[in-house]
Formats: sequence, C-alpha cells, structure tokens
Amino acid sequence: MFVEGAGSDLGIFAYVMSICSLFIAVMMIKAIFSVSNAKYDDLHEVSAHDQPRLFAYLFELADAAGAPRPHRVFLSATVNAAVFYDLSLFNLIFPSKKNLLIGLPLVNTLSRGELRAVLAHEFGHFAQRSMAVGRWAYVAQQIVGHMVTRRDAFDDFLVGIGRIDLRLTIAVGVLQIIIWSIRSLLDSVFQVVMLMQRALSREMEMQADLVAVSLTGSDALVHALHRTRGADDAWDRALSFVQGEYAAGRATRDAFAVQSHILQRMSNILNDRSYANVPPLPEQGRHAHRVFKAELAQPSKMWLTHPLNHEREANAKRIYVQAPIDPASAWSIFEQPAALREQLTRSLLVGDHKPTFVDLEESLKTLARPFKREQFSRRYCGIYFSRALTRHASDLTQLRDAHYAASPDSLASLYPATLTDDVHLLRTLKDERNQLDALIAGRLTAPGGVVRLRGEEFRKKRLPAALARVRTEIDEVEERLHRHDRLCRSWHQDMARQLGSGWQAYLDGLLALVHYAEHRLADLYDAQGMMHNAAAVVTAVNRVTADGVARVVGQGAELYSVMDRIYREAAQVHIDPRLAARLGIDTDWQTALGKFTMTPPHAETINDFMHYSDGWVNAASSWLDGLRADALEELLLTETMIARCARGGEAMVAAPAPSRAPESYPLLLDGAERKRQQQLGWWARFQRADGMVPGAARLLVAASIVVAVLSAGSFTKGGVSAYGSDPVIMVYNGLGTNVTVNIDSRSKVVPARAHAEISVPALGKHHIVTTTSDGRAIETFDAESKRGGHPVYNVASAAPLVRWTAVYGSIRAVPEEVLGTPRWSDSRVDFLFAKPPESISGKGSGGSRSVLDGMGDAAPQTQVMLLKDEAQAKNMGLMHARFDDLDSVDAETWLAYAHQFPEFGALFKERLRRAPRDVLLRRIEMSEASPERKPALCAELAAESDARPEDGDLKYLALRCRDKSADIKRQMAQAREHWPDNMWLVRWSAYDKMQASDFSGAAPELALLVRSSPANADDAAVNLARIRRLIEPGADTATLGSKSRRLNRLLEIENGPLPTDSPLRAYHKLATGRLNEASDAVTDDPARAAHILRLAAASDGADAGMIKRAMALPFGQGLDSATIWAGLALATRHGYDTRQYREAARAAAGHTQEQMLAFFDSVAAGKDPRAADRRLTGIDPEERAHAWSTALILLGNKAPAEWRTSVKRLLFSSERPYFKAA
Repeated sequence: MFVEGAGSDLGIFAYVMSICSLFIAVMMIKAIFSVSNAKYDDLHEVSAHDQPRLFAYLFELADAAGAPRPHRVFLSATVNAAVFYDLSLFNLIFPSKKNLLIGLPLVNTLSRGELRAVLAHEFGHFAQRSMAVGRWAYVAQQIVGHMVTRRDAFDDFLVGIGRIDLRLTIAVGVLQIIIWSIRSLLDSVFQVVMLMQRALSREMEMQADLVAVSLTGSDALVHALHRTRGADDAWDRALSFVQGEYAAGRATRDAFAVQSHILQRMSNILNDRSYANVPPLPEQGRHAHRVFKAELAQPSKMWLTHPLNHEREANAKRIYVQAPIDPASAWSIFEQPAALREQLTRSLLVGDHKPTFVDLEESLKTLARPFKREQFSRRYCGIYFSRALTRHASDLTQLRDAHYAASPDSLASLYPATLTDDVHLLRTLKDERNQLDALIAGRLTAPGGVVRLRGEEFRKKRLPAALARVRTEIDEVEERLHRHDRLCRSWHQDMARQLGSGWQAYLDGLLALVHYAEHRLADLYDAQGMMHNAAAVVTAVNRVTADGVARVVGQGAELYSVMDRIYREAAQVHIDPRLAARLGIDTDWQTALGKFTMTPPHAETINDFMHYSDGWVNAASSWLDGLRADALEELLLTETMIARCARGGEAMVAAPAPSRAPESYPLLLDGAERKRQQQLGWWARFQRADGMVPGAARLLVAASIVVAVLSAGSFTKGGVSAYGSDPVIMVYNGLGTNVTVNIDSRSKVVPARAHAEISVPALGKHHIVTTTSDGRAIETFDAESKRGGHPVYNVASAAPLVRWTAVYGSIRAVPEEVLGTPRWSDSRVDFLFAKPPESISGKGSGGSRSVLDGMGDAAPQTQVMLLKDEAQAKNMGLMHARFDDLDSVDAETWLAYAHQFPEFGALFKERLRRAPRDVLLRRIEMSEASPERKPALCAELAAESDARPEDGDLKYLALRCRDKSADIKRQMAQAREHWPDNMWLVRWSAYDKMQASDFSGAAPELALLVRSSPANADDAAVNLARIRRLIEPGADTATLGSKSRRLNRLLEIENGPLPTDSPLRAYHKLATGRLNEASDAVTDDPARAAHILRLAAASDGADAGMIKRAMALPFGQGLDSATIWAGLALATRHGYDTRQYREAARAAAGHTQEQMLAFFDSVAAGKDPRAADRRLTGIDPEERAHAWSTALILLGNKAPAEWRTSVKRLLFSSERPYFKAA
C-alpha cells in the first residue's frame, strides 16, 4: 500500500485515501465492459435464397466498385441506406465485417438509376480502409460516454454514504469533485478525438460520392438526395396514417402505396412540383446546373459527419460525368415486391389487438378524404395550408370589413394566381428568419463567417440588422396576405347579407370559432413549450436545484392554468349542427371535450405532472385542432355556396343557428409568445463545456483538480502531511441585529437571525464578549465546553432552541423538544441549524437524524408561546426591545411585547436618547404619554414640524399626536400627497382606507409598503393579499409571500407544496369539508391537533361528538385569534360557559374589543345582523372577517350570504372554520 513508508504519517487516513483511489479505479475500469453491439432496430434480414435478384444486383455493383460484398443484407422501414458493423470490445483489435442496410421507403421514392447511385455510394464505404478509424472511435465513444454520463450503483452508493453523517457528506463531496474532474477531463480530451473523426467522416462521404459518380454519373446521386426530402415527410405522414388506421381496427396492407399517394397529394397542396419530383435537367450546361443552393446558415462543421447537400452536389459535378438515369422502378431489383411491401407493412403494426385487413383501394380512399378538403383545393393557392388565419387579430372586426360592398363581378379576382408567389415567398422568408435566429443564438454558423442577403454581406455583429430586414419583409408579405384574407371574408359576408336567410351570422360564428381555436391552441402549445424549455434548461446538468424545480413547477402551473381555462370555457362554445356533423360529435362541445381532472403541479408531483400533462395537451390540442380545421372547412364551403348562389341567382336556404365562441378568452397574437431561454447560464455551460470559453474553463478546472490530487498522492519517505482543524463553537444569533462575538480573542460578525462557527484553540474554559455592530455591550461571561458534545452559544438567550428528529421509513415520529433559551449548551445532535437530508439509505426499516434549530426566524408571538418559563420569555422580549434594529421586521412587535414589563421604561428612554428622531420610538412615546403630558408633547412635535417644514416624518408625528378629527384626516391626506415617498404617511393612508372599507384605494398604498422596508412589508403583504383575494378572486398572491414571513406560511398551508406526512395537510381536508379526516389527521402535535379540532367543530356539518371534544379541550390549547372567536361563538350557540372566551377575545381584539363584542352580542341576541355590522365601522378587514365568522357560526344559513364569500376570501384556510358555499 505504501512505498518506503510514504503516507504513513496519515495513519488511518491513508487507508481511507487508498479505498477512495480503488473506488475511482473500479469506476473507470468498469466502463470498458459497457461496449455493446451497434444495432439498428426493427431490421428484416434477407438472404440470397429469398432475394436472388437483389443479391445478384448487389454483387454486380460491389464488384464494379471494387468493394467487398456485403456480409449480411437488411431491409428496414426507414428512409435510409447505410453500412454498419457488428461491433464489440473484440473488434478494437480484430476487424469486423460490414453489413448493408436498405430502407424500403427510400426505394419506393427512387428510380432504379437513383437507387443504384445510393447503393454505389454505400459500396464506396465498403472499399474504404479508413472505416476502421470509425470502428475504433465508436467503441471508444461508448467507453468514454459510459464513464462520463452514466450514473449507476457506484454513484448511488456514494450518495448513500454521504447521507449517513455530515462529516461523511463532506468527505464524499470531495471524492465526487475528484470523480467529476476525471470525467470532465476525459470528456474534453475525447471531444478533440471525435472532432478529428468527424472531419475524416466528412471526407469519407465525399470520396464515397465520387465512387457513385464514377458508376452512375453526376446527376443520379444528386437526384436521389433531392428526393429524400419529400420521401422523409411523406413517410412520416404515411406512418401516422397507418398507425391511426390500426388504432381504429383497420390494417393497411401497403404503407408504401400510401407514401406514394401522399407525395403526389402534398405536391398538389403545396403547389410545388419539386416536392415529389426532381427539377428537369437543362439541355445545355448540365455541369453548371444546381439542384441545391447554399443556405444562409448551416450546422457547425465540427459536429457534422455528413457534408451538406450543396457541397455534395458541387463535389459530384466538379468533374461532370454525364450518364443516363435508368427511369425504371427501383422495386424491379426485388423478387415479389408486392409481398415484400405487405410483409414490411405488417411489421409496422405493433399492438395487442387484431385488426381487420382492408383492401388497398379502401385504404387509399380513406387517405384521400382529408386531402379532398375544400381548404386544400388548388384554387386557393395553398394560402390555407399550415398557416394561421386569425392569429394576428385580437377580435373579429380585424378579419372582415362591415362596410364592404360586394358585387358578383369581383368574385373572379378573389384568388389570383399571384397568391402562390406570396405563399412561397412567405415560407422562404420564415425559413431565413429561423436560420438567422439560430445564427444569432450560436446554434448554426455562417459559411465563411458571412451571411449574404439580397446582395449585401452581413458579418456576425450585423446579423440583428439582417434579421430586422427579413422580419420587415415577412411583415410586408403577411400584411398582403392578411389584406387578402380580409377581402375574402368581407366579400362573402356582405354577399351573404345581400342574399339573406341568416348566412352572414353563420359565417361570423364559424370565423369566431376559427379565431378561438387558433388562439387557444397556440396558447396551449406555447405554455407546454415553456414548461419543456424550463425542464430542459434545469436538467441540462445532472443536479437539479430547488430553484430549478420551482421554475419548472411555475411553468407547469401556467400550463395547468391554460388547460383548466380551456376546459372551463368549453361550456361557452356552441357548435352548429352542420359543424357538429363534420366534427363527428353528437353532443355539445363541453361533453365531447370531457372533464379536466388533473391536479396542479407541486414540487413533489412535477415529474408525474410532466408525464401526464403531455397526454392531456395532446387530447385538448387534438380537439382544438379538429375544431379549427373543420370550422375553416365549413367556412370555405359556405363561402363557396354563397359565391355559387351569387353567380347563379339561386335562392338561399335558411341558415342553421350560428356557432358561438366564448365572449372573452386569452389571446396569443403573433409575436407575443412567451420568451424561452435560448442559452444555458454560465454555470450550466461550464458543467457541459458548452462553447469554447466554458469548455476551456472546465478543462482548466478539471485538469487543475486532477493534477492537485496526483500531487497530493506523491509522498516521500518521512514526509509530513497536516490534516487537522481547531475545535469550533457554534454561535446562534436570534437578535434582529448583527453582533460581533469574541471568544478567546477570536472574533466573528454573526448576522441577524443567523448562525456561524468560531474556531477556538481548544475546548475547555472560554471568555465571551458580545457587542452590537456599533460597539454597545450585549453581554460578557465565562463558559466551559466539554468534550464529546458540540458547544452552542445562543446570543443573549434571544431565541428559543428546539431539538427535533427527522424520521425515515417506518420509524415512529419523535415529538420535538423545546429547550427554552439556554445561553450556553453542549449539543449532541446530527445537524446544527442545518436541514437534514430528504432521505437516507441503509439497512433496516428506516432511521432518524436529530436536529437543533433556532426559532429566531419565527414570529415573536410564536417564540413567546413556545416558552413555558415566563422569566425566559421576559428576558427574550427585553433583549429584542433593547438591541433589535428599529427597521427590522419584528422591532415594533418586540417593543409592544416588552411594554408590559417594568424595565421597559428605562430601556425605552435609553433607545429614545440614542435615536431621538426615530418615528417608531416617537409613536411609542405618544402612546406612553400621560393625559397631562400628551398636550405638551403634541405641542413640541408641532413646533419641531413648523421649524422643519421639509421633514415629512415630523409632519406625520405632529398630526398623529392630535385627535382623529375630520380636519386632521384632511391634513394627513394633504401631507400624503406632499410627501409621496414617506412610508409613515403611506402607512397611515393605507390603514385609514382599509378601516373605511375603501379596499381599492388601500391596495396601491399597501403595495408601496410591501416594496419598502421589511418592517412595513410583513404586515402590509398579508393585508394586501386579503384585499386582493376579496376584490379580485383568483388574483396571484404568491409573489407577496416572499415579502412576508406570516403570509408565506399562510400560503404554504393553503396552497402547498407540503410533504405527504405534514400535519398541515389537515387544513386542506378542513377547507374541503372533510371534518372528521381533518380532526383525526394530526396525532403527534397536540397544539396543532387542538387548533384544527376547534376550527372543525365550529364548521358547517360538525357533529355533536366533535363539538363536545372541542369544548372539552384544556382552555388555551390551540387558541389563537381565529379559534378564540370561533370558540366564543361555539360556546354561546351550544350553551357552554363563555367567560374565559370573552376574556381571551378582549385581549386578542385590543383597542377594538368593545366594537367586536358589541357586534357579537347583538348577533347572539337575535338582532338584525346587517344592523349589527354597522358597529364594525373602522375595523380592519381581518378582524371584521373574524366577526362575520362568529355570525356564520351563530346563525348558520340565516347570516347574510355574502359574508360567507367574504370570510373565505379575507381569511386563509388555517384561520377559519369550514363554511359551505352560499
């Protein structure tokens, strides 16, 4: 293991290093055994016995090319011809024999002479000795690919080890970085090898082309290459047809006849003879004739294995060889081609059911039906093929002119032949635009680094200008086509009006459905594309972060919203009988579309959502696409009928009742699509080596790490390696201010509500001095740490510490333990102020990990409620009141809490002395002032304000100190306008408008507060969320959660995502009326269980047993502002003692207690609830909602129905009982 004692100073660590090295070696060596044979799927092997004519033809051609004859011959159902090997690790040394693959869909579209050129090209490869390089590159690529990208049991083993212990996590992390470096280095080096292999491959293709030219002439191969474009597209459409027929229980006998039929049909629809045929050769100058032209852009040559078609044509005609092309069918080289075609077609039918084989003529008739659609008629010049008719229009008025006067004389000019030119030009321009987009994004490169457009050269920096020019040209062509569309619709609409019988309205209804279907279909596909784009971006690297998951969930939620809207608005889509018959439905649109039963995505379910959402999108898009196509078809047929009647003067029959689209629906205009991320971020590009700079950076980092590891392993005899660390003390700062902690002369700044480690020379006795950032002393003391534990210093005892246990598998949950606020403790837990892993691996039925957490981030009320020791709670409150920054989120709450203690007076005077201009402290000074002192204080504030008229804070304080008269409110409003950025005046305005029920006016004021300091944002965000839910049902409040700890918790409980075992899921059950499930869901948290039981007992539908259990709870357990009022109402309704509840209600309501109880008593006495509601004037929305909830509990259905709706919107699911809908 060691050489001359090298590494012996490391002790057991040397053995650990050796094991790690062995582990890395095994991971690398096992990749060698990953090589598998190169195989094509779904191949049909033929022999000389089966196809003597074919083999004779192939042998003759191989001999003519001077190439070896093929070892084996395979036929496939692909547009392809290729040479391939049977490869294994054995073939790194010994050569392998070459097999020939012939794709019958390619044969089906070529003449005998063109197929001979293709096969001669393949035999050119047979003769190449350099193909051995490709064999070696393929085997090596499998080995390196396995090593770099494969994650298997070895990686899982590492992850499992890391989950056992935090220290092991660090060690495994180091090992993973080393493995990553080796993989990255291998990947980068092998890319260079692959680039050279691809360059060689391109040269081999060119040389094989020349073999084909020597045997068949320069034109045959070029013509074959040209035909593959249409062959590919037609074969894909043929497969789609065959599979569709198979799903319907009908089996097609000959897919190749279907392909040929589609080729001709598509050529007619596109009005493009070159789709199915090769452009004819000129009589003169054939050597200069070109079928292919160079594109604006092309894939980067370094990644290409085949040259581009225009390059291959130039190579084939560099020395022009003229030869006739045998026009006979390529099937003539096969024995019994009809049987062979049928045999290959049968292999395409994969499934369990047994369909009925139909005659080919019947299949072709079925195939012809969609091609006989009116919209595919050649007289339309292809204007309705693969082109949106209404995406540019926001409403129907942009699609037809209501004042147009139609005459039969202009009918003949509606579809001029020049339309074909515009349609072809638009397709060409859009192709150029896509290529320029790809050039700018870096996905394609320009030949020679220059784009030539309309006779002008554009280098890379000027590509946006070229793109702008092309977009302008596209806009011009589209504008001409849009004007033509508008003319056609206007002519037929007006002529329908002249002819009467209701056909104008019928046309309008069909046009509305086309508009609806196109926009909703585009929105659906766009939302789906955004979700897949987000998933592709975040999964571009192996590790997906929580932010990445959240991003995909967010896009998934948007897709869900689009689908949900489509299904909800289906009831508003009305289809006329003629269109319904064309669609093949005998029900309404909503029934045909079906019910939408998907659940919204969450972090835990996003994989399932993405898996199943594609099926839902396919189903919905199929219906919408069918609606669009059939509505357009019916529109054009109706227009044709109107034109016929206008020419012939025949009478019109009465039109059916017109179709109707929803009155309003989301639009997705051309150019308004969601912006997708086209490039990865720098970190992802670094990990993937995507681009020259990221690739070089990854290579440098990976190489540096590998060199460092190799250097670290180079020990000499007697060498000393120092691996050690000083003991550390964990410091937790629960205060709302940064502190400087000095332990044994070692200092560190610990941020507010955060933790940090301070290393010390040794464990034992320690001297601790803690100060604020401005040097004020917080505490000085001595403490002692003991070996075997981990010392924890809780600064100023300012936060409760909680010890809890994360359990895994079937291990029984362990109740959390509140430790109080110990200043110094020795902790023995697995994780200190850190989140334990989501899962662990190991033997047995599960496991657990202990965690120590600080509650400094919790709301002050929560922290106080956790403490049973009143002295600890008092000390904690005074420490926060004394030291928390006044602009921190909880400063006002802590000052209000500390107000009850005798020490507060001196504490407050000291804070006011240090910050005499602070508005929060001056407000408290007003509240603390005695009746005798108050007038003098107000006079002082008024004098200060008069002396400094530019100070908005002083103006606010001077006005607030006085009575709340109408004049003071008017002056406050004037001050608010004068100082628009003063948050204290904004705060006054917001709460004044809320108390006056001017919610629309309060919302923008609250929004300003949310964007201001954390002290304002926390409460303002909650109130703004309540108001938005009230006045804008369905409004998005999730973004506000990031501004408010309390709101974030309320939203998390209401909307999730929550772990499957979370007790908070009980609130979901409560909100949907499953009261018994909710009350029984929580067993390990008595306080939470009591809270849920109290809300459930006050809910509609609660049984007597549940109510009895709730009222038997110990008073105080599970009580908060919601359950206090619910408990008071429940006790009053069922005759229980209400004294304790009334006292708690008074304390909870504060200064509004008299109004709240007056309302409650009035309702409980049976008086008019609406009259009682006037007693709540000036009450905040939250308190008003709690008051209304008591009325709902007391009166049931006799309470005003709108109060049910308002309570559900103003209060979140964890703040209210369950109330049935009005």
